[in-house]
Amino acid sequence: MYSSTRQFNARVRKRLNLDNPTISEAAERGKIADLPAGGIGRADGGKAWDPAWFSFLQEDCPETVNPSLWRHAQLNAISGLFEVTDGVWQVRAADYANMSIIAGASGWIIVDPLLTRETAQASLKLVNDTLGHRPVSAVLVTHTHADHFGGLGGVVGEGDDIPIYVPEEFMNYAAAEGVLGGNHTSRRAIDQFGLALPFGPEGLVDGGIGKTVARGYRGFREPTREIGENEPSVHIDGVAFEFLMGSGTEAPAEFTFFLPEQGVLCMAEVCTQTQHNLLTPRGAEVRDARLWARVIDEALVRFGDRTQVLINSHNWPVWGRELVQEFMLEQRDIYKYIHDQTLRLANHGMTIKEVGQALQEPDFACEALHVRGYYGMLPFNARAVYQKYYGAFDGRPVDLNPLSPAAEGERYLKALGGEQRVLELAREAVEQDDLQWAATLVNHVVFAGDPSQEAKSLLSEIYRNMAYRAESGIERNICLAGAQELEQGVRALPAAGGRNAELAATLSLKDWLDAYAIRLNPDRARGEAFSLLLQLPEGHALVTVARQTEFARIGATPADPPGVTVTATRQALEARMNGQPGEIHIDGDEALFDRWLALHDSFDLWFEIATP
Repeated sequence: MYSSTRQFNARVRKRLNLDNPTISEAAERGKIADLPAGGIGRADGGKAWDPAWFSFLQEDCPETVNPSLWRHAQLNAISGLFEVTDGVWQVRAADYANMSIIAGASGWIIVDPLLTRETAQASLKLVNDTLGHRPVSAVLVTHTHADHFGGLGGVVGEGDDIPIYVPEEFMNYAAAEGVLGGNHTSRRAIDQFGLALPFGPEGLVDGGIGKTVARGYRGFREPTREIGENEPSVHIDGVAFEFLMGSGTEAPAEFTFFLPEQGVLCMAEVCTQTQHNLLTPRGAEVRDARLWARVIDEALVRFGDRTQVLINSHNWPVWGRELVQEFMLEQRDIYKYIHDQTLRLANHGMTIKEVGQALQEPDFACEALHVRGYYGMLPFNARAVYQKYYGAFDGRPVDLNPLSPAAEGERYLKALGGEQRVLELAREAVEQDDLQWAATLVNHVVFAGDPSQEAKSLLSEIYRNMAYRAESGIERNICLAGAQELEQGVRALPAAGGRNAELAATLSLKDWLDAYAIRLNPDRARGEAFSLLLQLPEGHALVTVARQTEFARIGATPADPPGVTVTATRQALEARMNGQPGEIHIDGDEALFDRWLALHDSFDLWFEIATP
């Protein structure tokens, strides 16, 4: 560990007031029950979740963690069942998100049933064991990210007649984001959430808006009702809800709501106890910072005077009308500040790389710790705003068609005098505490191909020191994951995410076939020109392969007889697509069907990121 890293963290401790008792009291307030001793198990004998993973946080802050992140991580680790106010509870730190519980006339109204079936089921059991058994009478899913709905199967049984409320357009976004780009997103999410890292002061400490994601089964239940702009007020199991849509902020489909009888405002993930991501490092669409600020302001105008408690889908609540209003103003203003100041800099001519370096932290972030970058990072968010308006290109000719990392690395080594000279320059940069430049230099060595162990060890060392300084939990995780990959290679893990099969089964036939079409290998498809007719219970599709492209027309009648007609269930056909047995019926050229399957790639989740 570099001495400059120790000095960096000492300056953080001196600059920020990290001992505010009001914040820690809020995080602990209302606790009435602990999570199960021994954690939450999986059917295979492993653990989906265990609060003991983070028991090391009871110690004083070590040198290997930014002290601001350590304080935040300690607060996020306070787990159990909490009473928020009369008739409203939360289970916190039993998964990445919170599960909120509202007492309805006939049962429990569940809000955001976590990421996995195991954690949701255990959380509901904790509620029933502590508060008395009641059935689930309704479920609300505030937005389209899986940590808020993957555990639906833990609170809603197969075939249960329980209403499930979601924001308008939920299905269009939840399934598409998780399936079309799913393999790449899932791989990057493993690094972002630290799934391959050990728990501890030199490994996984926190995830910013929560601890980490649970290692359990991710499922789905289809929603029964969408909430949109035209339904501001709805009664659910005798409880009045006033909805405010937040779609396009933290998620493409999202709602917030106010409980007028309880004086509780749930801001879903539009407000949290940290600055959020305007572009998630795992990969998704860029979010709208201006709209984000507007939605918070509208909630403040509509509900602020009536709100006694503000709850979120992550972190801990805020109590008291004045504190709630102050919290919301500061949350609003951090996104407005990032948006406006990024565009000010861009309109002065700065590029996507320059705005992130130039944007300074606003003064109020020293006192309002909940707008600090424990999750989202200020430079990264500035680049996201730039990308939202201008795209990733910066306007400079040299960046129209940039070299690949390998090609650029080879040229750097040649220009600078070879690997050893580049490593010398990198060590000089470390001595000058210029870690970003040091990492850039050694990264060129690594991607030039066939790097020495000395080069990989040096880059790993630099990444670890970057991680130890990081205030953002996910920035730390990404740097540590890169270091670990350099040291050990990519480690394949069980129960580490991947595709949600139950969610994928809800895709429209068109989206499902589009997801298969992205696997078409153009080299294998060169010169191919044929069509297939797929007949499935939900409809039929004419799939055409031509010009190294695959296109599906749903419900189309072929002008000419197709080369082959395949009749099957979606499950059986998907099994065959993935090289597994599946019962199908073929009319026509069976060899053509096999040839079609052979044109497609298979995706490996465990591809390299920090190494070529």
